[in-house]
Amino acid sequence: MMQASINQLQNPPADISALIRRQLIMPVKRWLLLHYYIDTSYFTRQPDRVWLEKQLLPKLRRIKQGRILMVGCAPYTCDYPKHFNKGVEIITVDIDERNDIWGADKHLTADILKIDQYLEPASCDIVLLNGVFGHGVDAKEAQEATYNVLHRIMKPDGLLLVGWNHDLIQDPTGLPTCERLYYKDSYENLPQRMTFAESTHIFDFLRARPVMTVA
Repeated sequence: MMQASINQLQNPPADISALIRRQLIMPVKRWLLLHYYIDTSYFTRQPDRVWLEKQLLPKLRRIKQGRILMVGCAPYTCDYPKHFNKGVEIITVDIDERNDIWGADKHLTADILKIDQYLEPASCDIVLLNGVFGHGVDAKEAQEATYNVLHRIMKPDGLLLVGWNHDLIQDPTGLPTCERLYYKDSYENLPQRMTFAESTHIFDFLRARPVMTVA
């Protein structure tokens, strides 16, 4: 599974059946599911989701080139990769192979704790890690391991967005590994930390410290 995912990402399948599945069958299946079977309105109405879609994504879509890793796929995120500039490489990753249908053209079925086995060191400009801590990666040890592995694939001063819920876990930005490998920062006039009166969700912007400064 791992080697197949790597090959799919780095060398898109040339056989016609795989191309038809990715370019025709999957988009039609997505459309049918979203229009007749799946109601995403609850999620899209949440204040944190509204902020992400109305405030953050428009700013990210101004970027002309680079690589963005989006961790986690769902029906309400499937349109996110479509509106970026062509010079921006969007990669999605999800541990559940059933969510492949909601991923970008370049998608990995993988455990985030092993993402450095799929992506090159210092290759990502931005990582969006939303709804992972507290929703599968719950233990502090696993969260610190996630910070470690993401730091390996992020460029120096690369942007890491961490979305988490304060009623599910303790502040993950206070973990020793986070403080050692990242520093808090704002992004495009957005606050370093975004909270919501009607939601327990929190967004934090972090920057990857250059390797030379890591103790």
